[in-house]
Amino acid sequence: MVEEKKRRRKIISYVISVIALLLTATVVTATLVLPGLLMKRGARRDQGVVMAVPAAYYSGPSDAVVKNASRQLTEEQRIRLIYGEWESEISPASGSECSLTEYEVVTGFTYPVVSKYQQWYTWQAEAYKAVDTTFATYMAVYWRVTFTKYDGSEIHEYYITEGGTLLEESKIRK
Repeated sequence: MVEEKKRRRKIISYVISVIALLLTATVVTATLVLPGLLMKRGARRDQGVVMAVPAAYYSGPSDAVVKNASRQLTEEQRIRLIYGEWESEISPASGSECSLTEYEVVTGFTYPVVSKYQQWYTWQAEAYKAVDTTFATYMAVYWRVTFTKYDGSEIHEYYITEGGTLLEESKIRK
């Protein structure tokens, strides 16, 4: 009787060991094979489907990347960006985005306004930027400089790039 109990216990422990081994093998096999099968199935389902990337996934380039890429543009390319020949968005520019100060823009370039005796002008300069809308990687900064005669009888407004090119006001998108 004791022998039979020992034998039964051995058989039960053997069966439990075999079941545990089979369960372990099944779990290991499933964890190795199942993800690949699910990925293939998902890939087949989504193949050829174009989806818009959510804005949260695309943070855009850093300021350093934009400045570096923009420095490589020619003056002609900057003007195209400003005029909208390349899809772009216009907005006010911050001081950190400009390579010139207001004073440098007004005093560093020649404007058609002549300042002689009794023709003194005050000035105001505002910076704007045109940023390409495709990747937001290229930026062109330009300035709107307004000269007002001391008595308010004349106002002259000019748009100028930081490279010193006077722009045609009619071509600038506002």
